[in-house]
Amino acid sequence: MLRVHFGREDLARTRVMDTWGPLGETFLSLTTLQQPAGPAVFDGWRQRVRQMHRTVAHPAAALFQGGFVDLFTVTGPAASWEEGLEALRAAGSDLMAQEFAGARELREHYTGRSDRWAGLAWGDPAHDRADRRALVDFLGGYYRVAVAPYWSGIRTRLQQEQAGRARVYAEQGVEAVLAGLPPGFRWRSPILEIGRGRRADDLHLGGRGLVLVPSVFYQSRPTVFFSPDGQEPAVLFVPVLRTAGEVAGVLTTTQEGSLKALEGLLGRTRARALDAIGQVPCTSSRLAERLDVSLASASEHATVLRRAGLITTIRHGSAVHHSLTPLGAGLLNGTSLAP
Repeated sequence: MLRVHFGREDLARTRVMDTWGPLGETFLSLTTLQQPAGPAVFDGWRQRVRQMHRTVAHPAAALFQGGFVDLFTVTGPAASWEEGLEALRAAGSDLMAQEFAGARELREHYTGRSDRWAGLAWGDPAHDRADRRALVDFLGGYYRVAVAPYWSGIRTRLQQEQAGRARVYAEQGVEAVLAGLPPGFRWRSPILEIGRGRRADDLHLGGRGLVLVPSVFYQSRPTVFFSPDGQEPAVLFVPVLRTAGEVAGVLTTTQEGSLKALEGLLGRTRARALDAIGQVPCTSSRLAERLDVSLASASEHATVLRRAGLITTIRHGSAVHHSLTPLGAGLLNGTSLAP
């Protein structure tokens, strides 16, 4: 059990975010994917991911086993996938090395194991640029299969959660928000108890406050995360999916069936292009990477989709950025646009 102690300043600095962003949820999903006895409600999603994405066998995946590494505090929150990856690429070597060292200590604390950690046996992404690129490439491929197809539903669910807690905050105050957290959290002012067990670890926020972050994929042991410099408010992820029905409502998508139908209408590559742009608006070069085609081919597919009114294209300098139109979104999601 974890006992989080609040002072007056901590309560004043406590707030609720909507999401840490797609990269943060991707980090957390890798832990949930690899939990040997993880929540059964995620089994359908796990099976789909393992069937569709061979790179979950990449050795870098072991970095996220157990949830000891919190790279999300290294990158910070990021609204878009590209923004998150850029923060990961730019993270300082010393900062990442400090996080990995702390993760080793945390792993030993919870497991009693001091053996070599498989998560870092494959390389050194803190100091080696090639290993950093390998980590980024692995995350990109994994995200496209495990998180991106569901991101619209994930983001909507997390925004709903944040909005609900924000209303409670405005009407009743921060202690009502803490008292209204889901099962497993118990507010006994001025202490928030998380989890159960005879052993209790006491954590004093020390005036830093707490950021509550709803999460679809966070299912690990109760943990409060601190920024590497220790100055920012602590971070506590709050799981929002607890039943098979809730998981199915967020981690399934009509796009899976709609995409198959679209392949017959548009052709496989063009349907995949529309799907890729729908997941995350992108440039032609990034679209080419996602489709594994040449830049000329990606540009040609984008031109056809634009002429059909399914995407819109805006030029920024030498690059063009593609995003879905309402017609494209409706076609991709299998929804009717009729009034």
